Formats: sequence, C-alpha cells, structure tokens
Amino acid sequence: MVDPLTARIVLALVALVALVLFYLGTYRPTRARYALWWCLGLVGTGASTAAYSFNGTELQGILNPVGNVLAVGGTGFVWFATRAIRGQRPAWPVLGGLMAAVAIATILGNPAADEWAGAGVLIAAMLACLVLAAREVWLLLKERPHTGVPDSHDGSRVALLSLYAASVVFGAWYTARLIGYLALGPDDPRLEEWFGTFTTSVILAIILLIATFGMSELATYELTRELRFKASYDYLTGLLTRSEFLARAEQRRVRRSGSRILIVADLDHFKELNDALGHAAGDRALLAFGAVCRQAVEGIGIAGRIGGEEFAILLDTDQMDSARKVAARISETYGDGAPVRLGRATVSYGATSVAAGEDLETAMLRADDALYEAKRAGRDRFEVGEAAVE
Repeated sequence: MVDPLTARIVLALVALVALVLFYLGTYRPTRARYALWWCLGLVGTGASTAAYSFNGTELQGILNPVGNVLAVGGTGFVWFATRAIRGQRPAWPVLGGLMAAVAIATILGNPAADEWAGAGVLIAAMLACLVLAAREVWLLLKERPHTGVPDSHDGSRVALLSLYAASVVFGAWYTARLIGYLALGPDDPRLEEWFGTFTTSVILAIILLIATFGMSELATYELTRELRFKASYDYLTGLLTRSEFLARAEQRRVRRSGSRILIVADLDHFKELNDALGHAAGDRALLAFGAVCRQAVEGIGIAGRIGGEEFAILLDTDQMDSARKVAARISETYGDGAPVRLGRATVSYGATSVAAGEDLETAMLRADDALYEAKRAGRDRFEVGEAAVE
C-alpha cells in the first residue's frame, strides 16, 4: 500500500493541477464569483494536504492544527461556491465558527503527539460544510427543473448533477469516517487502515476531479448563456426572434399533435408614430406591446417579433374564438397602457389554423395575407385566412 506521505503528495499535486487548469480555463474568462470560491477551495485542499505532510516531524504540533483549519476552510469555500451560484452571500459567521471550533479542539488534543488531535470535530465540521453544499446544489436543481425539451447547449443540469453527486458521495464518506472515529477511537489501527490518509486521499482526488468538471461545465454554460439569449430573444421587446420563434414552434408541433392557431400582428400607424414623435417613442410602443404579448400568451403559447413592428403568436388551441379573445385582450391592454400614441393605439391581426405537420412558413404567409386584408379594411381588425386543406 502507498505510504501516507506519498498519498498526500499525490493529492496535493492533483489539487494543484486542478487549480491551475480551472483558474486559467474557467475563472479568468468568466471572473465568476463561484469560480473564485472554487479556486480558493482547491487552494485550501492543497494547502491542508501540504501541512499534513509534516506529520511525524517536529513541525507536526504547529502544522497539524493549521492543516485542520485549512481543510475546513477549503470545504467551506466549496459551500460558498454553491451559494454564489444561487446568488447568496458567503456565510462567514458559520464557517468562521467551524474553523475556530476545529482549531480549539485540535490544540487541546495535543497535536504534537497525536496527528488525530481534534479529528472528531474536524470530520464533523467538514461533513457539515458538505451537507450544506449538497443542499445548495439540490435547491439549484429544483430551481432549474428539467423541461424535457432537448437543448444541446444546456450543460447546467449535468454540471449541477455532477456537483450534487460529488457532494453526496464525499459527505457519505465523511459520515462513515466520523462513525468509524467514534466507534473505534483514535488509537485503533483499523481507523487508519479503513479511514486514514490513503483512502481519504484517493476518494478526495476523484471527487475533486468530478466536482471541478462540474464547475467548469457550469461556468461554460453561464458564459455562453448571454450570447444564446441575445440570439434567441429580441433585444427590445424580450420576445423570441423570428428564427427562434420558428424553431420553438416546430418543437411544439413535434411534441404535441393537433392543429394550432397562428396569429400575425402589426401595430397600426407605426410609421406615423415614428415620424411624429421620434424613434424613441416607437421603441416605447414596441416595448409596451411586447410586455402585453408575453403576459397574454404565458402558458398557452409563444410569441415572437418577426419584423419591425410585426409580431407572431402561436397558440396551443385549434379554436379560432379563443384566438380572437386573446387578440382582443392584447389590444385592450395595449390600447389602454401604450405610453405614446397618435389618437388611440391599435393593432391589426391576421390569423389562420395551422394543420398538424404543416410547414409553419407556409401558414405564416397565409396569416400575412389575412393581416393585409385587415389593414385594407381599415385596421384595428382581426381577419382569418383560409386554412390549409388537410
């Protein structure tokens, strides 16, 4: 079996390599707060392992308590990293209390003569940090439920699952270690054989690699999320872009059979509004309409901005009367609350039924024709285009 010193050196090297790779590949590009805490967690793990390497020497009495405090600090920083992902602040009073308790217990346990001095308090403190970290990741998983919609870009759930697994496995190991310590006592040779340096170092090295992968994957996801958002959502209204609207409409068509109602909406007299009051006024009108649309279709469909002042809505219904009511609700809310207007702010609509399996672009052309008919008939109208023959 590998001697304890060699195991500690290997663990310290693993922590150092993970730290360098994570710092250069993840923290520097993102500057994420949770990535910084993870770096500090790796520093604490590596530094505590280096301190333990002096067990059996004249420096054991000084560096063993330092190693215990650093070990708790490193695990606490892992907890802080999971809190930072959720936007929570570091819980310094809790971690400071744990580190102080470990320091006192170790010093009172005569660390110069016993390298297991304060081990019971140390293991309990590290277990508490791991349980708290696992809780934070579990809350994150609940806050980001799996929708069932395939998304090749979303690595956040895989990352969180790996972090959760690492926290649970390592927490289980420290639970077993605490039970072993309490049941066997520090003088029993089986304690070192079963729960000592070698086994702990191997398990910790594996957990570090798994958790560092999870943190890196999560950081990559967060780094690209803003870019994906900009590609998927209109910068002004917050509605889907044309390409994203068509893509999500296709996803809904695949997941659910049956006809749907497609509505194309256009803000009336928008050019005149821009000419009379300026583009800032037009932007406020678009922003107001986008907010009304999002609220009106929530839970019953999707909406996107497909042109300058033109919008598309896909409703999960095949009832045209229901679509008319949605459009009427949008017009009423928008007309009452639009911040700027020439006269009364109105909207024209063209709608059509989209048959199951029908190409959405074809249906959109049909809805566009109905929209132009509404414009020709005097605007502020809801016209229905002829449905495709199934």
